[in-house]
Order: sequence, then C-alpha cells, then structure tokens
Amino acid sequence: MRALLLLLICCSTFRVPAQLNNWDPTWYPTDSTLVFHDDLDYYLNAYSKTDIKEMRRQVSILRMNFDKLMRQTIRELRTYSEGGGMVPRTHDFTLPKAQDGGTYSLRENDGKIRAFMFGSITNPPARYQMERWSQLVKKYTNEEVQLFVIYGTELHPGDKKKFKAYPQPKSEYEKMAYAQEFAQLGKIPVLVDGLNNATFDAYGKAPNGAYLVDKDGTLVFRGTWADSRKMEHMIDTLLKWYKAGKPKGYAAQ
Repeated sequence: MRALLLLLICCSTFRVPAQLNNWDPTWYPTDSTLVFHDDLDYYLNAYSKTDIKEMRRQVSILRMNFDKLMRQTIRELRTYSEGGGMVPRTHDFTLPKAQDGGTYSLRENDGKIRAFMFGSITNPPARYQMERWSQLVKKYTNEEVQLFVIYGTELHPGDKKKFKAYPQPKSEYEKMAYAQEFAQLGKIPVLVDGLNNATFDAYGKAPNGAYLVDKDGTLVFRGTWADSRKMEHMIDTLLKWYKAGKPKGYAAQ
C-alpha cells in the first residue's frame, strides 16, 4: 500500500484539482435510506497542486526499486481500488479511543449518522484531512452526527526524515502511542485498530478510506480517499432528509 500512495502522489500532480464535479454528488433513495455514489477513484484528486507538492516532500520514492514499485502497485490497484478489497456493507467494530482510554462500538451508536476515515501518523493525506474533519465535528456539534478517525496501518513507516521516528509499531502499546500523537493534529475522536488491522482489512485496506453510515447502520457511501467537502455534502443531505420525515423519492432542495 505504501507504493500505491507514492505513485498516486506522483501521478496526481498532472491532474486538475477536483471539486465535487469529479464525483457524482447525487443519490438514489431505497425503501429505508439514501445511498450515495461511491468515490473509488484511486487518484489523489481532492488536493491542490501545492498540497500534492508538500505531500511528495514527506515521502521518498527515488530510493525504491522502480520495477519492484510498479509490480507491487499494479497488484495493489487490482486488489484495493474500485472497492475490490471490501464486502460493501457495514462491518461492526468495538475499538479503544486514543484520547481517553474508553471504547467505541459502531453498532451501539445506531440512531446517529456516523462518518469515519482511516489514517495514521505516516499518512500525508490523512494528516491533511485531520484539520478539515475537525471543522466538521464543530459544525455538527448539535446534530445526531458522529465523526471519527480509525487509526489503521502505517503507510510510510520510517520513511525519510519526516517519518523516521515511526517504524511499523510492534505492540498495541506502541500503536496507541502513535495514535495519541496523531490525535493532536486535530480535534476529532481517534479510535485505534488492533495490531492485526482487522477493521482496516474489513473496510478494504484503503489507507485514507472514508465511509458514511446512516442512523440504521446501513453503509451509504465509501471512498478510497477521505474528502471533507464530499462528506459534508452527504451529511447535510441526510440531515435534511431525516428532518423532512424521510420522504420517498427525495430530491435536492
């Protein structure tokens, strides 16, 4: 997965920075919810050229064997892009919280809209999204909405000067310490996946994947890369739908 991000960062510099128009923001109603179009593009197209340039500075690609990089990247693209590595449904989990030592269960919080992304301290896109998602936490303080991050696997462990101090953790204690430091990048709850990365695996091994679960526990969106703007649009849409009484055939207002 490390090689995947490196290639995506390199390729993304040649793409036009995207807004919502790189993804279909409409939805389709079912008997019980609104389902949004997945955003499974494997390009890092939610960032400006300046953002991409800064992320490229944080990782090292030139010191890697290029042939090995390409072979590994192709295998990972086949497995994980376009949803290939995930059964498209909600996967329950109960995980410890980095900030206060408590636990959080997805199923026990039915009745609220839940949005979450995966991240780690050596994951440049996740680091960028921390502040942006923290703004969403503030926006939805008085709504039945929960946003949080699941601390998954290290994307660039020990890479270059930026992440030299963060090799792949060898214990639950070490991973929790990384997560606690990562949590300081924003004001959003951070849950910590186990050392076996079971939750990360269940949701398709997308290093900065984003997911939206409705109040009934139905997965209504999945994205390869977290984008706070898209998540905000979907949460706002769901909130309006719930407040309108969950009408069938709901259309944009």
